Amino acid sequence: MKKTSLLALLLTAVYLLPAQKLEKDKNYFISAIGFWNVENLYDTLNDQWKNDEEFTPAGTNAWNGSRYRTKINHLAKVISEMATDATPDGLAILGLCEIENKSVVQDLVNDPQLKKRNYQIVHIEGPDFRGVDPSFIYNPSYFKVSKSVAYRVTLNDSARRTRDILVVSGSFVGEPLTVLVNHWPSRRGGELVSRPNRNIAAKMARHIADSITKNNPKAKVVLMGDFNDDPINVCIKDVLKTTADYKSCNDSLYFNPMEKPYKEGIGSLAWQDSWNLFDQTILNKNWVPSNYQSWQYYTVRIYNKPYLRSDFGNFKGYPFRTYSGGAYTAGYSDHFPVFITIAKENTAKVKK
Repeated sequence: MKKTSLLALLLTAVYLLPAQKLEKDKNYFISAIGFWNVENLYDTLNDQWKNDEEFTPAGTNAWNGSRYRTKINHLAKVISEMATDATPDGLAILGLCEIENKSVVQDLVNDPQLKKRNYQIVHIEGPDFRGVDPSFIYNPSYFKVSKSVAYRVTLNDSARRTRDILVVSGSFVGEPLTVLVNHWPSRRGGELVSRPNRNIAAKMARHIADSITKNNPKAKVVLMGDFNDDPINVCIKDVLKTTADYKSCNDSLYFNPMEKPYKEGIGSLAWQDSWNLFDQTILNKNWVPSNYQSWQYYTVRIYNKPYLRSDFGNFKGYPFRTYSGGAYTAGYSDHFPVFITIAKENTAKVKK
C-alpha cells in the first residue's frame, strides 16, 4: 500500500483535477457520475440464502432497525451533497457496491434527502458468498436505460464466489453510454497471492468494454468500482490497460483520472497509516476532452469532507465507518465516495 502522511488527505477536503479549463466566454452544461462502496448495506432480515447473520438484530453486529435507518440517512446525506457545487442536480449516475438487495437501495433513494431526484434503480442478484452485489442508480432526466445485464466472474477456485460485473447501457442526454459497475475480488491472502483473481475480473471487464465499442465506436464507456487495486497495480495498468494521460488515451489505452491523485498521496480508504485508491472511474477514448461539443471528462474528485473522516482514536483521519474494532460507531463507510464531472458546450438547447 502507498505510504503517506494522513495530513495530505486532511488538507484536501475535495480533491479536484481538471483535464483542461473551460473557456470563460462559453456556456456549458455540467453533470456528474459517481461511485461509492457504502460498506455493508444490509437490511435487518435473515436471508437463508445469504451469509448475512451478523447483520441481524441477533447477530454479532446487533444490526437493528435504528442502526439501519441511521445508515440510510447518512448515505443519503452524502449522495445528496455530492457534486452540487458543480451542478444543482447533483449526481446523474451513481454506482454502488456492498449492497444486499434492491430493497435497501429503494430505501436509500426514497430517503427525503434524495426522493425529489426520482432516482431509478438497476440491481441484479449475484453469487457472492457474502450476499452483496454492485448496484446502480440514475436520474431519468439524464439517463435512459436500454439494457442491463450482470456478467459472471468465474474464478479458478470454483469454491470462491465473487461479485458479478453489472453492465448498464442506455442514452445519456442523447449520447450512447454504458457503465460497468465492478467490485473485484479482495486481497485476502495478500496482493500478490490474490492478484490472479483480479486479473480474471480485469480481463472480463476489458472484454465487455471492447465488445461495446466494437459494436458502436461512438459509445462512451465508464468502468467504475472498487477494484481492490490501486491505479498503478498490474490488474489496472497492464490487464485493463490504462494511462494517466488523457492525451494518450486511444482504442487500446483507457484513461484513468485516479492515477495522478493516487501518486500525490490521495486515497479513498486507509489501513495502518497507508492510503489506497481502490475506488476508481476509468474512461474510454470517447470521453477525452477536445471541443466539448459532446459530453467529455472535466474533473475527478475524491469526496472526503471532514464529517466523513473519523476524528478520534487510532483511526483519526480515516474514513468514518459504521463499525470500528467490533464496536458500533454510527459512521458512514470505510471508503470515501468518488466522482467525475463531465461537461458539454451549450451550443443549442439540450433535450433531456
